Amino acid sequence: MKNDEVKKEFAKVIINAKIVAFLFFILLTPSIVMKVKELDELFGLNEQTWFNAAIAGFVIYMGFTVFLWKCPKCGKFPGRGWFRKECNSCGVELS
Repeated sequence: MKNDEVKKEFAKVIINAKIVAFLFFILLTPSIVMKVKELDELFGLNEQTWFNAAIAGFVIYMGFTVFLWKCPKCGKFPGRGWFRKECNSCGVELS
């Protein structure tokens, strides 16, 4: 795989990571608002339902990290952070 192809593939991984993180925070926010404002319901759903949604978002995010956060070249964990310059496993330039 050429260096430009690796960068393009890793850019897709980064976009997907940002989408999954956004989903998690969207599902987490109502629980936080309900705790801070001491509300019983928000948008017709109770606190436990929003908490379960936040847990589901967290599980989705962790699943993405474990199964899809991989270096396009070696297929291993490249290291933490969206702003990776190179893979910690094989050293290929990612961005």
